[in-house]
Amino acid sequence: MNGTGGSHHQQQHRLRQQQQQQALLMQQALQQQQQQQYQSGVLAAAAAAAMTQMEPISNGNLPPGFDPSTCRSVYVGNVNPNVTESLLIEVFQSAGLVERCKLIRKEKSSFGFVDYYDRRSAALAIMTLHGRHIYGQAIKVNWAYASTQREDTSGHFHIFVGDLSSEVNDATLYACFSAYPSCS
Repeated sequence: MNGTGGSHHQQQHRLRQQQQQQALLMQQALQQQQQQQYQSGVLAAAAAAAMTQMEPISNGNLPPGFDPSTCRSVYVGNVNPNVTESLLIEVFQSAGLVERCKLIRKEKSSFGFVDYYDRRSAALAIMTLHGRHIYGQAIKVNWAYASTQREDTSGHFHIFVGDLSSEVNDATLYACFSAYPSCS
């Protein structure tokens, strides 16, 4: 009897160990699931907050009187000549539903305009796609506006600023020179 009682005791001990391991694995899986839900909730909340507060920084090249709050179109510059309208649409769809796209082909660097159905998509495109490389060229993305809105710069002085770090953009330069009344 002693032999069977010992083996029964060992079986119960192994069964308890297996149950404890299963309980531990279940607890770990539950904790992991809760952590993932928390993280996705935090990310979703952060994304929602960012979407409601996001606004591209004006690069200083917008004409006086231009109102980006009503604009749904973006200008795309420095576009590689190999880029097609369909590729441009595909890239810009990442920011929102594209209403229309027009690509003006040039030999060395093309440019174009992308119209969205809503302003938020245009703002998101400016924030997320400016500087993106397509076929090795960093595209420039900004609000689109009619050339008749462009400021008259005939009375301005013109200076060349070169050999700048890649971190320096139009907004940085504008901030540096905006103390002067004829800065554009």
